[in-house]
Amino acid sequence: MAKTSLKTNPKSKEKKLTPLMTQYWEIKSAHQDKVLLFRMGDFFEMFHEDARLAAPILEIALTQRNKKSEDDTPMCGVPHHSIAGPINKLLSEGHKVAICDQVEDPKEAKGIVKRAVTRILSPGMVYDPDTLDELSTNYLCSYDHQSVSFLETTTGEAFFYEVKSIEEARSFLNLLSPKEVVLKKNEVENEKEILKNFYFTAHDELFEVHQAPQTSCRLMSYACYMQGESINSLISGFEKRERSQKMNLPVTALRHLEIFENYRGERKGSLFEALRRTKTSVGSRLLREWLCFPLASEKEINQRLDEVEFWTKNFTLVQEVRSILSGMGDIERRLGKISTPQCHARDLMSLSLSLEAGFQIDQLISHWNHTTYKKSLQPAKELSLKIQKIISEETPAQMKNGGFIKRGFRTDLDELIDLSSDTQKALSQMEAQEKEKTGISSLKIRYNNVFGYYIEVTNTHKDKVPAHYIRKQTLANAERYVTEELGQLEAKVLSARTRRIEVEFEVFADLKEEILKTSPHLLLLAHVWSEVDVYTSLAWLALEEKYVRPTFSKDKSLNLVASRHPVVEQEMSADFIPNDIELSPSHCLLLTGPNMAGKSTLMRQVAVISIMAQIGSFVPAQTAQIPLFDKVFTRIGASDFLTEGLSTFMVEMTETAEMLKQAGEDSLVVLDEIGRGTSTYDGMSLAQSILEFLVGDSKSMTLFATHYHELTVLADKYSAIQNGHMSIRENKNQIEFLHTLSAGPANRSYGIQVAQLAGLPPKVINRAAKILSSLENQNEREESLQMSLLSFSAPSEEEEITDTSSVILDEEQQQLLQELKEMAVQEVTPLEALNKIAKWQQSLS
Repeated sequence: MAKTSLKTNPKSKEKKLTPLMTQYWEIKSAHQDKVLLFRMGDFFEMFHEDARLAAPILEIALTQRNKKSEDDTPMCGVPHHSIAGPINKLLSEGHKVAICDQVEDPKEAKGIVKRAVTRILSPGMVYDPDTLDELSTNYLCSYDHQSVSFLETTTGEAFFYEVKSIEEARSFLNLLSPKEVVLKKNEVENEKEILKNFYFTAHDELFEVHQAPQTSCRLMSYACYMQGESINSLISGFEKRERSQKMNLPVTALRHLEIFENYRGERKGSLFEALRRTKTSVGSRLLREWLCFPLASEKEINQRLDEVEFWTKNFTLVQEVRSILSGMGDIERRLGKISTPQCHARDLMSLSLSLEAGFQIDQLISHWNHTTYKKSLQPAKELSLKIQKIISEETPAQMKNGGFIKRGFRTDLDELIDLSSDTQKALSQMEAQEKEKTGISSLKIRYNNVFGYYIEVTNTHKDKVPAHYIRKQTLANAERYVTEELGQLEAKVLSARTRRIEVEFEVFADLKEEILKTSPHLLLLAHVWSEVDVYTSLAWLALEEKYVRPTFSKDKSLNLVASRHPVVEQEMSADFIPNDIELSPSHCLLLTGPNMAGKSTLMRQVAVISIMAQIGSFVPAQTAQIPLFDKVFTRIGASDFLTEGLSTFMVEMTETAEMLKQAGEDSLVVLDEIGRGTSTYDGMSLAQSILEFLVGDSKSMTLFATHYHELTVLADKYSAIQNGHMSIRENKNQIEFLHTLSAGPANRSYGIQVAQLAGLPPKVINRAAKILSSLENQNEREESLQMSLLSFSAPSEEEEITDTSSVILDEEQQQLLQELKEMAVQEVTPLEALNKIAKWQQSLS
């Protein structure tokens, strides 16, 4: 998914280059893989292929440089004061951007204005953090066979995991969805197939990072190359994170359980959105992280649950904290903004106000004993006071003319401010005096960038102009003049104003540097307050939705009383029907019954409740006792990857294969309608085999929904399998879904009734009923043949096929039986076995 701007040969586009376009091509030639934003006055312009590429993305007109001449150079542009949005659009489409700015004052330029690339951006780098989705991260990622590292340049978050293989490192890509992957040049080619859905770039340089792997060093080097050394001040180091004490949630589980988005790719309808009651974007991102990596340590989970319970028991306090958090803002990204050239004085004041909100929260969390947190409070308070002492509350929208530093901070600046103010008064006094001396009541003293200060007199009063006035410019209805006295005053005013602006920017730069040096303390505080946000939001959720604190069973059993699905319950207009679910360790609940009865919802709610419990959340139930799961695997619904040449069935089998390799006795497995993507006999055979493997080999706690009612007989053979179904009420061929779990297998599929509810034409329904009746009345031999296939199982090490003396077989059947006896079951592949079965079945028909 790496993209580049197309190269263009300047000679083929311009017969004779102007000085401006010569300068452009000198700069563009060094950045041919980027869209070059070229500053010209109040606009950033794009030319040639850059313009053709950018115009449709930015939804702006593609024009040409000079329609009246032979110069037909394609171009488009955006105003310099609002380039953040256009830049982010280009980045989101996978393009790099080079910002070429004017690096000298046009008024002082001799000839063409000097320009240079001041910043390079890629999808993992952001021009303005304020334009990002506040609930999502913007990670850079680098990985190899020893580690995988992540860096968020807008918040300063930096961490790494040690891994045992390149495959393990790759698993983090879909889990954390980095915006850009940075690898060594010789690794990019090897990983192209893996990276085809990501923006990636090659970078070989390393920046030494204390006690961090090479992948972290590569990211730090790349960030410094792209954004400059100032990024160092925001990132204090890379934190080593452990996955050993976390639940393993594969990407398939996140997708099938709709943890972060629903099947339509929308945030609404996801578990994340159903749980999110956070008041800050930092808190929302932390909640997202908790859902990615639920805890697997009972002690750590209970510490979180203790905190949530504390807030549920202090309603007035939780209300007060949430009110304060509402005004806090995003401290992490405000710090990130301060590290960029786009930082405004208002960003510093916003940071101070955010910190002040946090200090109020500090007074309400006296039960917290974070030593490092307490140590960070004092420097943060001192910094916040300093910002408020220096930055004006009435900071202008544009900083170029100064006026953003308060009086009283520096004596020399106060003098310059007074001098500027005094000279403005002097100009007003001079205007009044000149009006009186000349008798020209309409006389005005004004200023522009070309002529500086001037006296303007309308043509009506030209004859009254004194001889010492020096004509400077003639207009249609007026003349403009200067005097020696006005020139002296102008020099005084401009000198004071220029120096004042210089001093203000010096103060601003020093304050920015001090903030960034203090950023480790500020980021620590931001993290603590984001935890408070998540804890109080989970407490509010529990109070709002009547959730209970879960407990963890010592015997690894599961017992949910009146459990509900949190997302479905919140989305429904009617009351959600709760269910009791009880499962012993390593047991399987085998669910049968029609679609729409609620099997899938029931299974998902077990998985979702388990995940909620292990992030430290209360759960939707009257009581909840659950095992501590190390992994959760799901396969729900059908999905094709046609562009990758994968059918529904291939995807289903691939995901199931990974599940069976990794699932163990501490895992939760949720399988819905496995085997439906192939023929009936193939599907039933695979479904039975997979189910037997889960209860016999993996010994995972399993929820298994199927339309193959023939599988329910397995409960007689395996004590670990218990049948269940979602209740149906029948009344004169009409059915009503009760959405209630009942013991035992479903007695019918109700497929035709469901089709009728869906609105199929009566003719189709009636014909289907007749066909079904005909099939049900077929001879017993066909039914027994189908059942014999499903109940067939290869002999175990303790069993073998023996006495057949009571069975009368013909020669062909005897040969088939002999083949069966001699078949080395452990040595054949599943496909070979299925082919054999198909051959035997054909010979028996």
